[in-house]
Amino acid sequence: MIPRMPASRASRRGRRALAAGCVAALALAAASPAADAPSPTVVKDAKDAVAGAPDLTRAQLGLASDRRVRIALTLAAPWQPKDLLAREGPPGSLCVRLWTVTKPGATPPDFLVCATSRADGETMRGTVFKTQPGEELANAGPAIVGRTSDRTMTLRFSQTLVGRPKTIDFIAEATKPGCTRVSCVDTAPEAPKTARFRVRGSS
Repeated sequence: MIPRMPASRASRRGRRALAAGCVAALALAAASPAADAPSPTVVKDAKDAVAGAPDLTRAQLGLASDRRVRIALTLAAPWQPKDLLAREGPPGSLCVRLWTVTKPGATPPDFLVCATSRADGETMRGTVFKTQPGEELANAGPAIVGRTSDRTMTLRFSQTLVGRPKTIDFIAEATKPGCTRVSCVDTAPEAPKTARFRVRGSS
């Protein structure tokens, strides 16, 4: 006669096996989206901005784990949203110009993704703009603003907002508050150069 395992012990082992299987399945599901994600494009820039202007030292464009476009911009020194407010003139901003259909250098960017400080100087607002020749920028949708350190800000937005492109050519720029001169803008890579990110996984 084959001895039987007590029902309580068999039940406990069954629950453990089921739990282990669920954990493995969740781990696999979590890993799958990132497994085929393309490596982000990283651009490094020297400390070269004019006095008082935000100084970009690093720009990264890639995909987040949820397949949204993710941009990370790093400045040379710690900063707060209030640092982008201007007493007079236009506010400062952190932006990225995106070419998704047209070619950089020959035409204006197809999209502009910008982060500006809200009036309270405490939080940031992110927006994706669609450029239209001869017309004002059109609001294409929001970009989620985050911080990973006191020097780095991130922007995340759906690929759909920029047409789900196969490649994205880009240049990041930081603009000094209250200044409209070209010398008040720091770029990464150094203008007129641009960098390219191959999305690959978009469909």
